[in-house]
Amino acid sequence: MPFNPHEYDTWYDRHSSIFKAELEAIKRVARDCPEQTLEVGAGTGRFAEKMDVDWCLDPDEKMLELARGRCKHTVKGYAERLPFETGSMGTVFFITSLSFIDKPHLAILEAHRVLRNDGCLIIGFIPKQSYIGRKYEKYGKEGDRRFSKAHFFTYEEVLSLLEPYFSIDTVYSTLFEEKLLKNVFSGYHEDASFVAIRFVKKVFIDNPHGT
Repeated sequence: MPFNPHEYDTWYDRHSSIFKAELEAIKRVARDCPEQTLEVGAGTGRFAEKMDVDWCLDPDEKMLELARGRCKHTVKGYAERLPFETGSMGTVFFITSLSFIDKPHLAILEAHRVLRNDGCLIIGFIPKQSYIGRKYEKYGKEGDRRFSKAHFFTYEEVLSLLEPYFSIDTVYSTLFEEKLLKNVFSGYHEDASFVAIRFVKKVFIDNPHGT
């Protein structure tokens, strides 16, 4: 894991207004989603704590050490091989984590598998062309190991990745322009540096888990 857990964790205190805006966007798309919740790539559990998430999964044990005081349950694992039973979750969150997963397609398949048929998938991401997205990509190209292997998605790429298995339901955007204005607006906006999307699971009659 290229992130120092303590540096990563204190980012939320140093940028509390940004965190608050992102959290509000996530809360709006996650309204009325089913219980039994999982955050994939939960890090130190900052979002999970505020969203009262049941399960926090992360591959980094040191991140999870900090998350244990914030998450109901923590488990070390990978997005591509979720250690949960089929149909066991009501809602799965990926909050900024999708860009750091080696095989995002497999992660989406696994999310589809573990979700109930009425389940929600919540994606919060930093768009590639946004102010923050461009800045982080520049850091990666300059050798910053936190971002050197990250893949930032465009809005269209996220929809394309999810479309075979999920239908889009609700979108909210925030952190607008270079000033990172903290308003939270419905819909996708090109100048937003954080976008939250709610997807609903597609159910396949012949193969109910789509795998």
